[in-house]
Amino acid sequence: MAGDTSLSRDEIWMRKSAMHYLGQRASNIASLRRVLARRAQRRLAPDADAAAMIERTIDYCSRNGFVDDAAFVEMKIRSGRSRGLSVRRIEAALGAKGVDRTLVAEALDADERRRHEEVAAARLARRRRIGPWRRPDREFDPHKEVAVMVRGGFSASLARRIVTAAPEEAESLAADDGRVHEITK
Repeated sequence: MAGDTSLSRDEIWMRKSAMHYLGQRASNIASLRRVLARRAQRRLAPDADAAAMIERTIDYCSRNGFVDDAAFVEMKIRSGRSRGLSVRRIEAALGAKGVDRTLVAEALDADERRRHEEVAAARLARRRRIGPWRRPDREFDPHKEVAVMVRGGFSASLARRIVTAAPEEAESLAADDGRVHEITK
């Protein structure tokens, strides 16, 4: 990078800036582009061709595997599911990051979407201590518990199924051992 004599001083700085940013956090191309644009605006001269430098830097980072939107989407989906986020919430968060919708749709394949949605709903209920994980001393208010799940982005029917599920069924679902589970009721 620094030994490449074909790069200008500004372009070397931009690559180093991108590498520093990517070394601190996982990112996608759109976020990296925004960060580099902000940094270039502060550091580079107005007559510099910052847009072209940014694109060359992003191309360099993509070619070398430093930034990968598909890997970023997979990581965010796994993270969101483990936190009990609904598919809608995950899609919205990725959309806000500027990730291509088709990339997100491919990662959230339709066959597994329902199962993952149930697992995420059960994990949210467990984390919030509602439904089967409600403390025995708390009064059961199904409307409030369903509302918590709906605000989390889950459908009302799924929220009702999770909130009223038997503890054994819900616990096996939240554990998600890879099998397809069906909550009855």
